[in-house]
Amino acid sequence: MREDLPAEVFMNFASDDDVQSVKRWRVSSRLRTNVSMSTRAADACEFAKLAAKRWRHYRDTRTFASSLEALHHLIATDPHGEYCFHLKITAAWFPGILGAAMVRRTWCHHLMIDFLFVHPDICGKLVGIKTVGLQILQSICLLARELGCKRVWGEATLDSASFYQRQLGKLVEDHFAIEKSEIARFAKRLQSFPKPGLNTKAV
Repeated sequence: MREDLPAEVFMNFASDDDVQSVKRWRVSSRLRTNVSMSTRAADACEFAKLAAKRWRHYRDTRTFASSLEALHHLIATDPHGEYCFHLKITAAWFPGILGAAMVRRTWCHHLMIDFLFVHPDICGKLVGIKTVGLQILQSICLLARELGCKRVWGEATLDSASFYQRQLGKLVEDHFAIEKSEIARFAKRLQSFPKPGLNTKAV
């Protein structure tokens, strides 16, 4: 949602350059007097940096995927391997990446969300853009369904717990799990992505 109107965005796998680019995010000086929003924006910047730092391990050990085809290939090569990928949301009307997530496919074929974050100007409410985090979560579930994963799970921070609680409709403390039926429910909202690659139009 852009200024309370539907707007087209694109979800895809992120490249190494994409992962490194979000490390340049900064908290706007316009948030200097708003402690709450400044803290949220700072958290987004910190998560982006931590995700990039952790990404380097998977990149250097060649256990990352930059496409759905590559992820399928890795899993076929070693069904119990742990593999990492980043997802990103972009739009023609926004400079850079609106939001991203670092996700791991675990040895037991679950998807674990290590980090999910949106641009500091968005989470700091300096621009009228909403539902970016939801679009990322839905796309992760869409990918989980495509892969045949039975669970998506992750850690919730004090700030993000309320987001997951709203979306899942249940109490969320320091962790959450999205089971197979809920994965299908979230994935159904994004039915239009063209296979075999994950290049999802989300409105």
